Amino acid sequence: MLRLVLAEMLPLGPEAHASSRMSAAYVLEALHDPALRKQAGLGLRDGRALVERLVRQAIAQGQITPDRDPDIETDLLLALTRFTPLLELEVIEPRAALAAIDQHLDRLFAAAS
Repeated sequence: MLRLVLAEMLPLGPEAHASSRMSAAYVLEALHDPALRKQAGLGLRDGRALVERLVRQAIAQGQITPDRDPDIETDLLLALTRFTPLLELEVIEPRAALAAIDQHLDRLFAAAS
């Protein structure tokens, strides 16, 4: 489930590219508009909360070792979704972004095995 959520945050297809560009414009505008900033912050916090919930659930189910800090793991996973500019500007290929996400998730989940 985490992989799906993280992959959905990346511009990997034509529709996702359009969404990504609209989101980038929205965030840039939110930096200058307090009302938009608050709204954008709420949306981003909701997205973060979803990822954190999935991490905490995986820890509770023994899929991730309990010594992992769910806040830090959430932030590390979200950092992997910041490939967006690199993908949009064709610095990296989509398969490279997904490979990085897969490798991190494999390491995170393998520790509990």
